Amino acid sequence: MEDKREFLRLSEIWDLDYKIIALEDIKKGTISSLTVNISGGGVCFETNKEIPAGAMLVLELKSKHFPSPIIALAKSVWCKKAKKKDKFDVGVQFWWTGWKENDSQEAVSEYVIKNFLEYAKKENTPKPKKSKSKISRTKTKPDK
Repeated sequence: MEDKREFLRLSEIWDLDYKIIALEDIKKGTISSLTVNISGGGVCFETNKEIPAGAMLVLELKSKHFPSPIIALAKSVWCKKAKKKDKFDVGVQFWWTGWKENDSQEAVSEYVIKNFLEYAKKENTPKPKKSKSKISRTKTKPDK
């Protein structure tokens, strides 16, 4: 099956807090979760609540690889039942990301690409073959 995704996905677990942007939900607190994977274009995360496609969310992503949390506005693209009971996997597309600058989406994308390339390089490095010493044994004819 051909992967038609525009952005590479990096399977890493980051802390994530989100809030659905709907009048009745704004009054509620944020919900904590963890990412399943992340790319320069969006994130997949696991949650206890089904989130309909098209819902707008505010995300706060925290990773040890960045000095401060990344704030994002995202749109839910899909939601499906996760392998774990009573959980859902949600795929969201970034609409806007930032810290105090507007280059955080580019920083996330560069981080994913860099780590993906390092992983691919490790996987494609030829592994040394075990040497098998072959002992040649020739039969000699007995003397007559």
